[in-house]
Amino acid sequence: MGRDSTALIELIKNAYDADATSVTVHGYNLGSTESGYIQISDTGTGMGPSDFLAGFLRIASRIKDEGDRRSRKFGRRFTGAKGIGRLAAHKLARFISVHSIPHYIPDRERRVGVDASIDWDKVEKKMTLDQVEGTDAIIISEVPTSVKTKSGTTITLRRLRKPWTDAERSNFVLEVQSFTPPSSLVSLPDIVSAKLLNKNVLVRDSLEKQNGDPGLAVNLEGVFSHGDDLWDSSVKSAHWLIEIDARDSDKTVHYSISPTKRVLSEHPETQGGKYSEPHPDPEHGPFFQGRILVRTDKSFHQRLFGIRVFMEGFRVLPYGSPGDDWLLLDRDYTQRGDTLRMLKDSKLGADQAYEKEGLSISSNKSYAGAIFLTANRAPSLRMLVNREGFVPEVGYQTLADIVRKGIDLSTRLRAAAKQQQKKNAEKATPSEKFDSDADGLTTTPQERADEAVNLLREAKGLTARGELKAANSILSRAVGVLQPVAQQATTLMEERSMLRVVASIGTQFAGFIHEIRSLVGIVHAVDQALAGLRAQKGLNQKMRNELGLLHSTVADLRKTLERHASYLVDVVTPDVRRRRKRMSFSDRFDSGVKIVAHIAEKNGITIRNEIDISLESPPMFPAELTVVFANLLTNAIKAAGNDGKIKAWGIITKDECRIVIENTGVEVSLKDSEKWFEPFESTTTKVDPVLGQGMGLGLSITRSILEEYGAAIRFISPSKGYSTAIEMRFE
Repeated sequence: MGRDSTALIELIKNAYDADATSVTVHGYNLGSTESGYIQISDTGTGMGPSDFLAGFLRIASRIKDEGDRRSRKFGRRFTGAKGIGRLAAHKLARFISVHSIPHYIPDRERRVGVDASIDWDKVEKKMTLDQVEGTDAIIISEVPTSVKTKSGTTITLRRLRKPWTDAERSNFVLEVQSFTPPSSLVSLPDIVSAKLLNKNVLVRDSLEKQNGDPGLAVNLEGVFSHGDDLWDSSVKSAHWLIEIDARDSDKTVHYSISPTKRVLSEHPETQGGKYSEPHPDPEHGPFFQGRILVRTDKSFHQRLFGIRVFMEGFRVLPYGSPGDDWLLLDRDYTQRGDTLRMLKDSKLGADQAYEKEGLSISSNKSYAGAIFLTANRAPSLRMLVNREGFVPEVGYQTLADIVRKGIDLSTRLRAAAKQQQKKNAEKATPSEKFDSDADGLTTTPQERADEAVNLLREAKGLTARGELKAANSILSRAVGVLQPVAQQATTLMEERSMLRVVASIGTQFAGFIHEIRSLVGIVHAVDQALAGLRAQKGLNQKMRNELGLLHSTVADLRKTLERHASYLVDVVTPDVRRRRKRMSFSDRFDSGVKIVAHIAEKNGITIRNEIDISLESPPMFPAELTVVFANLLTNAIKAAGNDGKIKAWGIITKDECRIVIENTGVEVSLKDSEKWFEPFESTTTKVDPVLGQGMGLGLSITRSILEEYGAAIRFISPSKGYSTAIEMRFE
């Protein structure tokens, strides 16, 4: 048994094999090996004492190897095997208790559940299993049941093998969260115009239609609980979709490479394509389906990128994990060869091929997807003994080659689209070819560097042939290509230096929040004491006036500290950065208002929140959305001036949600507005105790946060009565 997440997933697979419709995994106080525990509860068919002895205690049990290897109720194809569940429990904890009630069968004479426990410390002190018998190392007792007693199994793991740090727990949760395919890939939203190869993908092999299998719902609770996933927004932010269907019906591999509607809206000339070729191993397979998303402008979120493999709907580690390169994408991206190795001897998309197309290959971070396997369609794939990955033999290599060919095919089509977009840009404005967005295909520093390398190679060849004039011309072009990269590198270096300073300050925030809270308590006590003094009799008028002035100052100080403490708690504490969830834009806007309310009131600025309470964000950290609104509000207040107005409103359409913040005062030129999203661009010179001087990082940070969720931000024309408006679009 490999990593701990693999062990836990094996126990969840046991619930699936037992025809459970739901399973709950609860973690408590994992930092303590003594008081912490993990509990797995399911609604499956359960076990009796004899089932427990034969199936759970016995290593290499053959119960799941008998017959058609399907579950009794729903006809699910078994995913577990040979006592792996017992080994998984042993790996995670030193003490295990099992409570199980078997499924009610009318013809069965006696229905008895089981309560059992295994103390591995005591078991391991014995030399032989015979010595264990009759001791309290393993205890098994019967549980009486009635017709109404619900079936199911609860496994509790205590005396954990090791304490869990927050980082280990987070990594553990991330892996457990991904053990089933994301619903957004299974039920793909309408992101492409082309017809899908298959509207529905085969995730697992069960007799679902005949037996009404509702599937398995997995609930993570306690320290394993988490918010909504990021897949919905990430699917909508994709630029291309790769579909693979290696069918056993016609022994053919079908590929579909489609630009998304997002790309076509900006570049309607972009073309995809559908291709097919004979299966490389029509007798043994594997036969499977796959869906892979591609981003060309930036990486997917670190929790999502990678091409994962699922067998019977459960994740096969380590494929798709950070650092895993099972398709050799990172290796080829680093080596930067001229060709696409899987298409050297293939005619797939040959009409779209062009010279040095291999330079357009992307790393694993540009892909997020899933390969769906079922046991009966992939008999040539054998799992390793530790349940992490497949045996590296012919079947596995066939799987990797088919998937990689689909990716190389997408690279070919994207490279062709890049060349066409570049030609279109050159025809339109030859002098501005590097300003063309081209959906991120022609403006990245990496691609400019690649073009410069190609030009240098060409210049080297011309120099060797003595054509110095031509070589000099090519070198001049290379310099022109690299100049924007050099400028951007300088900016990034300056930004990085400043961000180090900002980060070092940020590390002090936890202690700072504690001090602020302490000061709030102290000032509150002083406030009450002054109120008590003012209420005393016998004070002369002069003393009352001085106490009144002091009391007013202390009251203002208390309000300021409370406001800052509330904001810092809202954006810095671990709770607001632990779990992503959908939030009301209106509520988060109000959270952002807290930090600027005092200065707005002081300057006579009114802030109107007209965002409908029903408008919700994609799954985000609460701190992120609060910071977004706080940054936009501080900018709006600086620009609005005395007696100004700020208004926030939102609208939702079929495809997107728009949030707009408008203000009076200083107008922002739409023509030059993009520069304000660059780091260190700021017009503020006056230092304000609440708003600060402004380092020009607010809008840059805001855009960076939003882009993680496929959202966009820009300045737009304001409505009547306002000077400047900034809009956020969430798809």
